[in-house]
Amino acid sequence: MSWAYPSIVGSGPNATILHYPHSDRQMLAGDLLLVDAACNFQYMSPDITRTYPVSGTFTPVQKDIYSLVLRAQDEGMKVARSGSSLAAIHNRIVEVFKEGLLRLGLIADTSGEQYRMWFTHSAAHYIGIDVHDVGDRTRALQPGMSFVIEPGLYIRQAALDALPRTSANVALIEKIQPAVTKYTGIGIRIEDSFLLEPSGLRRLSSAVPRTIEEVESFMRERGAAPSTGAR
Repeated sequence: MSWAYPSIVGSGPNATILHYPHSDRQMLAGDLLLVDAACNFQYMSPDITRTYPVSGTFTPVQKDIYSLVLRAQDEGMKVARSGSSLAAIHNRIVEVFKEGLLRLGLIADTSGEQYRMWFTHSAAHYIGIDVHDVGDRTRALQPGMSFVIEPGLYIRQAALDALPRTSANVALIEKIQPAVTKYTGIGIRIEDSFLLEPSGLRRLSSAVPRTIEEVESFMRERGAAPSTGAR
């Protein structure tokens, strides 16, 4: 076996940077650690990402974001069936994110693309010999197809700072800045590899802890840095 792709590992604010290339930051208690890593198996290149709390448990604000990402993946999995498509999976995840981000105060409305400040990539792609395998995202899914579902949210103050200072953007920033301050520095992605079978969807990465309870149990079993208090 060999790596399916170069691993992506980012802790703390680096978890908010998609495909962060370095791994030299010292982790601190209270950080999140995002690990995107997998190995080839029988000519298959899966793609798996998990986000772990360095202190062993998620803080309340980390749980807010993790719960939303997890729900988005769950809803995407419901759409992943024969006759559907990767585009349909992505669209359903966007719907969930819009609803949740509005509730958390991280966007001001759901009619446009404000969510793209925090969700910066596609929610699904094919896997095969190549970890990002070829294929039309609108093609009807059929048994035998393999793909990932990978919702993620990356809350960075820099995303607001980069907005052009139009009157509409200034009003948006004023409205959502308190929530951005509350959640900034949190980057969470949950990514699993799937095989569509005649009987339904099979999660190939089912042995990897996924829910909040599973991840925290995994951390307890292996030890974690002491917490410095909830944020």
